[in-house]
Amino acid sequence: MKDNEFKEGFETPNTPKSKQLVRMLSFRVVPAYFREIEKVADKKNVTVSKLIRTYIKEGMKRDNAIDSQEDKDFRVE
Repeated sequence: MKDNEFKEGFETPNTPKSKQLVRMLSFRVVPAYFREIEKVADKKNVTVSKLIRTYIKEGMKRDNAIDSQEDKDFRVE
């Protein structure tokens, strides 16, 4: 597949936000683990969501699963 070709069902960079599909990952965490995650997030003064997204991104960078361009595109905000 060429860089400018996209698989059917996936958005192009020009697809309006209203037409883009939301891709979401959800998982369950036992309450004891969640409390510990909350403590770390509080110490870092970030939300639990941002902490988890940051850890995912850092892990992907460490494992060389994303390159420098994808790193820029993978916003954690």
